[in-house]
Amino acid sequence: MKRFVLYTIALLFSVLSMGAADLTITFQTSAKAFLGSKTMTETHYYSSRYQLIQNKSTRSDSLVDFEKAVSYTIDHEHRMISMLRLEDALAALDAMEDKTGGGVSGMMGAVFGDPGKCEVKKTGTEVVAGRTCTLWDIKVGKLQMLLSADPSLVPPIPSGSYTKMIRARAALMAKAGPMATAFRKLYEEMSRIKGIPLRTKMSGFMGTSSSSVATEIKQGPIPASTFALPGYPVEDAGKRLREELAKQQKD
Repeated sequence: MKRFVLYTIALLFSVLSMGAADLTITFQTSAKAFLGSKTMTETHYYSSRYQLIQNKSTRSDSLVDFEKAVSYTIDHEHRMISMLRLEDALAALDAMEDKTGGGVSGMMGAVFGDPGKCEVKKTGTEVVAGRTCTLWDIKVGKLQMLLSADPSLVPPIPSGSYTKMIRARAALMAKAGPMATAFRKLYEEMSRIKGIPLRTKMSGFMGTSSSSVATEIKQGPIPASTFALPGYPVEDAGKRLREELAKQQKD
């Protein structure tokens, strides 16, 4: 559960847009979960094809190959790679939505709120890592994301690539149960905000909270070797996700 929460946080900190030069951003992140809190350093690399998030504290990296529409979770501790194809993620998400109807009801609605209720507000400006950012407050049910995004800072991801991955990333939230719909809506709203979030704070997810602030920003070419996968065994997470959801539908 702890690794899942930290990976979720990493995904929330990595909203993409359209842009030009390769980009490297160092973030200081903190996460408060059931077993306490932890502060870490993450480095985010952006190129025209890839997005890589490296976290030496958790020894777990996240790599997205937008050309192949595949995401990888790299577990250096256990020397394993978990692969998720876009098509598998979308199929799993569709199966999940067929089961839930895309909503939350009864006791779950009381706990997590109604994901159909979404509010987005622009609340001002602030300077983060020397760059002027616009402050946003996004609420989906009881899930809240406060973020400061620099509208002039955009990574070189091709037009439409991130939009194609939004629903796939929602499938990663399948294990979050009724919060999956809220996370999907949150990603959609974040994708409409121009620029990269340089400061974020998320709360409302089963008592957990997280924050992130950029401490260093570099623009310039990134060596291709940075995005190379290590020679670990690869597990097909998409297949496993389909099997888990199929089992849930039978129960």
